Amino acid sequence: MTFPEDRLRTGLPVTEAKTFARDTVRKPAWVDELIRIASNPQGGTVPRKASWVLRHAALSDPVVVKGKGTDILDAVNESQDPSVHRELLKALLEVDPTELARLGEDLYDLGLGLCADEGTPVAMVHVGVLLLHASQKPLGQEVAEVWSRRGAHAETAPLARFLSKQLAALNQEGRG
Repeated sequence: MTFPEDRLRTGLPVTEAKTFARDTVRKPAWVDELIRIASNPQGGTVPRKASWVLRHAALSDPVVVKGKGTDILDAVNESQDPSVHRELLKALLEVDPTELARLGEDLYDLGLGLCADEGTPVAMVHVGVLLLHASQKPLGQEVAEVWSRRGAHAETAPLARFLSKQLAALNQEGRG
């Protein structure tokens, strides 16, 4: 049975999306279809909803995204929609840490870029920090400089506090 793509629509209730997510856990072949649908560079409602369902499935049972890290990262690169990026990256963060380590350089570069780009929405800066940690790469002076600069010009007080705490933890570990 293929994923019912026609039911991914504007106004999709969260309860129905979570039902799709639970069904995806029971029908793992749907994961590949959701990734394919989400990667549509034209964007729109259907890819957004597909990425949302995928994230909920990954949160429900991370096993559904096992071995899918590269595919999810490729879908992020193919999509042009920031909403899809956010949901796919959150699903990606549910992938097994060993698999994430193999994507380390890509996750590091993406995470650092999200943190450094002052045009990046606040929620994506948080995702960027999570990607940096998930990369399992050493976080050093380059990361400290980006977090310090972004925190000094943070759009919101919570973002400034979050980056300040990240920076303090980095400095405490002697890496910043």
